[in-house]
Amino acid sequence: MKINLMVWAVVLLCAALFILCDGLSAHWGKTGSGRSLAIVMLLSPVGYFAFAFINTRLNLAVTGALVNTIVVAGAVLVGALVFKEEVSKAQYLGIVLALVAVTLLNVD
Repeated sequence: MKINLMVWAVVLLCAALFILCDGLSAHWGKTGSGRSLAIVMLLSPVGYFAFAFINTRLNLAVTGALVNTIVVAGAVLVGALVFKEEVSKAQYLGIVLALVAVTLLNVD
């Protein structure tokens, strides 16, 4: 199943929104920032709308696998880069394998 460029763009947008919301939720949890929580409440529906749009083009199994795999890899990177959390070599290997999985999901 080849995924066209527009669908890939929405997959990446959807994953980015979910990663942003995850990061903002973590920020809210650590600091109590009401602004972070408000942004999450505004962006979450947009992320789910994007997910629903992708689901009109792909089946749920592929949609969920693509978006969630990218979200997992992105969350690890945000944790390492933004929150200065320690990431092991095995976790970085997991990110690489996740990206390989996303690539394989796009192969016919």
